[in-house]
Amino acid sequence: MLPLDTIARMSRSLWILPFIFAAMGHGQSPCPHNALPQAARRVSSLQQELLKIKSSEMDSAVVPAAADKIAQLKDALSLASDAAMACEGPSIDVAQLQVRLARVLHANQPEPTESPSDGTIKDDVAGLYGTDLQVKARRPSGAAELINIEYSIDAGCGSDSMLLVYQLYDATWKQKLRWQSPPLKMISDAFGDFFVFTILRDPTGQAGRDDSWRVVVAHGTPWCQSRFSDFAIDVLAPGPVPASPRVLWHTEREYSRGDFDARIKSSGNMFELRLNADCMTFDNVNCFERRVIYRYVVDAGDSVHRVEPMGLNARGFVEEWLTAPWSESETFAATPSGQSLREAHDSFDPKFPESDNKFVSHSFGPVRACTEAGVSQIQMNSILVKMVPGKPGGDSTPLPSLYFHVREVKGGYLMLSAPTAPDPTCSGPDLMPSTIN
Repeated sequence: MLPLDTIARMSRSLWILPFIFAAMGHGQSPCPHNALPQAARRVSSLQQELLKIKSSEMDSAVVPAAADKIAQLKDALSLASDAAMACEGPSIDVAQLQVRLARVLHANQPEPTESPSDGTIKDDVAGLYGTDLQVKARRPSGAAELINIEYSIDAGCGSDSMLLVYQLYDATWKQKLRWQSPPLKMISDAFGDFFVFTILRDPTGQAGRDDSWRVVVAHGTPWCQSRFSDFAIDVLAPGPVPASPRVLWHTEREYSRGDFDARIKSSGNMFELRLNADCMTFDNVNCFERRVIYRYVVDAGDSVHRVEPMGLNARGFVEEWLTAPWSESETFAATPSGQSLREAHDSFDPKFPESDNKFVSHSFGPVRACTEAGVSQIQMNSILVKMVPGKPGGDSTPLPSLYFHVREVKGGYLMLSAPTAPDPTCSGPDLMPSTIN
């Protein structure tokens, strides 16, 4: 039997063990409470450095020093998010997370009131980069184990955005995906103008896997001198490290940077982006912009396929069918007319040597219903223009008009043919007359 003094010493040791383990646990806590303030100070310091960098308001090139600081700023914002998420549990309040990040990072500030201006553009100004920090946090619909954090900063005449996706593992949030622009050399390298995304919860058909979800991100391209620019859509999957996600599919198209809201949504393995595109190549009098529907499905093999609708009406369908790559337009072409339609598609925007100073301009004619149910005829007129020095407008040569026949099908349209002569059975009234008197 053990002596009483020995038993007493053991009892005291057992009594203090929970406190020792508690202290050890606190020292190894995944929630270091000073990490977020430290990251926030780093963010603020980099913003102050960016404020000192001067550049022209209309300069499309990014000052190298600014590009380097912006890259560092994104790293600091990522660390700040990691620190904040490390202190959150499974029942995270996303609205409070956003408030917390905005407060410590001094983000989401109201727009300053405009100061008086003499209307001139200063050639050399500071503060074009890293200001107007915005942060949004949200939980994707139907994906309780994911949290998205989005940041946006000023970048010259545009903005630049970054997306972080966190996933819950054993009651701990881990950064799984980080999507941002490459190092900026031009303003057009930034992910700006608009930046929208959606989560495809289980397009792989393997629910329950950590990497079964996909992210679809669409962003515009800031530009200082034009209303029209390019945008991109990327379908992403988690990669070996958060900053290197797998790009499963990428496309770039043109869009109009007007006053519109780009909208994205998803359902199952389908996603849809709606925005405005240029239709000036068709009709610069009666058609300045058109609404385009980019709807795609992602199959179990991570292949991406476009599906109907492509436009809001028959004319919009023809416009998009002509400007989309043939790999997409072919899906909506009648098989018997496949080759002739391919020729019509490829000849829409012919490429001329730059020295030729030539281009083709288009305008739409009437849209008429045909006697065959559900079929319409859309007329398109074209001219070949050659720019001639000293001659306004250059020389114009009419090209044969095309008469596109499309059939309305479930969810959209099917391209049937594109003859160069009108079909006498399509002689009804113009369904889309000009609104210009």
